[in-house]
Formats: sequence, C-alpha cells, structure tokens
Amino acid sequence: MTLNEYLTENNFEKKDLTILFSVGCVLNVKNGDTFPMMNDDTFDFDDPMNIVDMDNDRFSSEEWFETLAFGDKEVVEDHLNILKGI
Repeated sequence: MTLNEYLTENNFEKKDLTILFSVGCVLNVKNGDTFPMMNDDTFDFDDPMNIVDMDNDRFSSEEWFETLAFGDKEVVEDHLNILKGI
C-alpha cells in the first residue's frame, strides 16, 4: 500500500504522520500506529504496530523504546499520553 492509498483509505492527512528516524518508522499521531521504514525510504503500511499496545507490553518492546532518540522520545511519550487519555 502506498502513502496516498493509506491516507485515502483511512481518511488521514500527511500532517497526521511523523517520522521517527531513530527507530526507522513513521507514527500516525491520530491512532498510534507505527509503520516500518523500508530500504527505499517508503513505509510498510501493511504491517502496523501500535504504540499503546507496545507500551502495554514493555517486555517485548523495551528495545524499541530504549532506541528512541531525544526528540522522538518526547513525541512518542506525548502521543501515548494523549491516546491513553492521561
């Protein structure tokens, strides 16, 4: 699925996505889904992982959270709090 197909089919806009370079993925800030960045700089929109689910299973996702760089970490934490209603 291409970026435009993902946006159109799911009623999102480009502003709803932010790239997390430190972990090689893009974050949908509206629903918390992350999508891996591929070698050709596209994203695999067919294989999402949600940051809320990942946060609830820190044992399996600890390395991902520990790899987040300074700016990316704050973006993820802010959106986790929003998605969890904190």
